Amino acid sequence: MIEIVPFEPQMAEAVTACYNEIIEPVPDCYPATVDRFATLAGLAHCRLRDEEMMVARDDGEAAGFVHVGIALPGRDDEEPKGEPGAIRSLAYRPGDRSIGQSLLDWAEKWARERGREAIAAWEAALRYPFYHFGYAHLSEKIGHVRALFGMNGYREVGGEIYLTWRDFTPPQAPRPEPELELRVKWEEGHIGPRLEVAGKRGRHTIGECRVDRGRHSGGPGASDWCYCDSLWVTESLRGKRVGAFLLGTALHEMKDAGCRHAAISTGASNYRAQLMYTNMGYRVTDCTICLRKEL
Repeated sequence: MIEIVPFEPQMAEAVTACYNEIIEPVPDCYPATVDRFATLAGLAHCRLRDEEMMVARDDGEAAGFVHVGIALPGRDDEEPKGEPGAIRSLAYRPGDRSIGQSLLDWAEKWARERGREAIAAWEAALRYPFYHFGYAHLSEKIGHVRALFGMNGYREVGGEIYLTWRDFTPPQAPRPEPELELRVKWEEGHIGPRLEVAGKRGRHTIGECRVDRGRHSGGPGASDWCYCDSLWVTESLRGKRVGAFLLGTALHEMKDAGCRHAAISTGASNYRAQLMYTNMGYRVTDCTICLRKEL
């Protein structure tokens, strides 16, 4: 018999096991430790209110969980619009569809009771800090959870493609224009060293690449990885290899600093960026989506 009960600290080990089981097939996403799920307060997100976690018990054994909240007004295009209900995470074993459905039904009922007109699921802006990369939604590798949302009328409202380059050897890209000057600056970021490579023309910055070292899901060997967090070029110079030059310069700096592997992501429909990254040597390893349902 399935029971949906509030999370309590003594359930942390079982909840951690449920989470780790669903992310096991996700590339470069590492298992969480029990202390991550020790308390609901420890998981609280600054962009959510009224957070709750419910656990599904099947014959007394914890077999899944759902974590919900109400999203605060978004600060940028990457965050949910309005103040919808939000499902931060939903975990259950493949094959236990009745468990997953019971948890999802509870989450939708919870949102309706609080006057929510919509519910968002697996928004990257609301992700657990130990899940995947920084802009990851629900991974395609968690196929049974994605399918459950689809069967319940959720629609995709955005996506992020992830690319990695193991043992990278960046090409020596030619300087795209003689007037381009480089500014290379290291600083201490939130997690580890951050590198900024800016392209300047006179006093004007025409492009910038920011790469973090060690920002990689908190897994073992994190310092071996560098992750490109931001790359932009002024619109009039796009398509002229300025972005490739800035990223290539940053990768050379990271290689010299001891990094072995590189990661990057971009929007699922940003085909120009995907072509550039794969032409350089990156390979697609995951596709993630965020979902939404009108209630």
